[in-house]
Amino acid sequence: MSNHLPAYAQATSPLVRELLCALRDQDERAIAPLLMPDSEADWAFRLFGMGPLIFLLYMHLENDEFVVARFGRCGSQEVFAEVGWVTGVDDDGRARYDPRRVSTVKMQRHESEWRVSDVNPAPLDRPISVSQAQEVLRQVVEEGRGREPLWFPLGVLTGAFQLKRLGHEPLDDVEGLFAAGMGDSEFGVPEIVRAVRMWREFRESAHPTYRRPEVYAAAVEYIMVLFGFYGDCQASIAERYGASPSSVSSKWREIEGILGLSQFDSRYSIHEDPGAGLEAMLRARGEEPPPAVPLGTGRGARQYDTRVG
Repeated sequence: MSNHLPAYAQATSPLVRELLCALRDQDERAIAPLLMPDSEADWAFRLFGMGPLIFLLYMHLENDEFVVARFGRCGSQEVFAEVGWVTGVDDDGRARYDPRRVSTVKMQRHESEWRVSDVNPAPLDRPISVSQAQEVLRQVVEEGRGREPLWFPLGVLTGAFQLKRLGHEPLDDVEGLFAAGMGDSEFGVPEIVRAVRMWREFRESAHPTYRRPEVYAAAVEYIMVLFGFYGDCQASIAERYGASPSSVSSKWREIEGILGLSQFDSRYSIHEDPGAGLEAMLRARGEEPPPAVPLGTGRGARQYDTRVG
């Protein structure tokens, strides 16, 4: 490792390399301790196994050598490393890699150690959101390129490319239903992860009793439809789960009330709040921020209509 790297890069580079080697060797036991507990990466691994990490890092394209091309940081608690897969060397003997196939590994401090908290299939300075990935996939599908493996990482984010649930995390009866149902509805890994986290926080707060888990499962999926600004109909979701629309409406409103949900809820929504900057400015000035946007505001439709792969 170069001594010219900043101290934070020297401290975190071994973690990135250890993660990539563990994924290459399919060593699940080695992967788990490298992940930040309760982070996006940790939940994706617990629910889906190695698949999300492998695809988000473009490891499905089967290059053996990689380069950690760039580092960045946000304060003292977050470091970002950009990973590229080596395709050859240039005239000066330096590693050459395909800029279309780079990912960014996010790391955070956990007690005295660094752990991996997230992986984004894009350059360090241009991370891609789920909504942006949906738009890119819409374009490539229209161009007839949606089945190219290059786009599979975006499919994992959006649900256009579905992964089997191979993780070892046990699910309760409600979670098992909506995890499968949301997969059938083409939700991506980040949204299914958020749905599980939301249900568990509700369950811990409300201690719900029920005879038919299908009703709560449908309610969870409908809430994620609202968070995603999708146009899916509550009645059709209820029908798929074998529940009545009125019972689903009652349960999703119950979850909304117990957890205090709003449209851009940072705990569960895949979308950033466009008013967050204004809210922060008002708070800094000691002024009252505007009220939260009600859940269900501004829905449209999904931005792609076919799966890749």
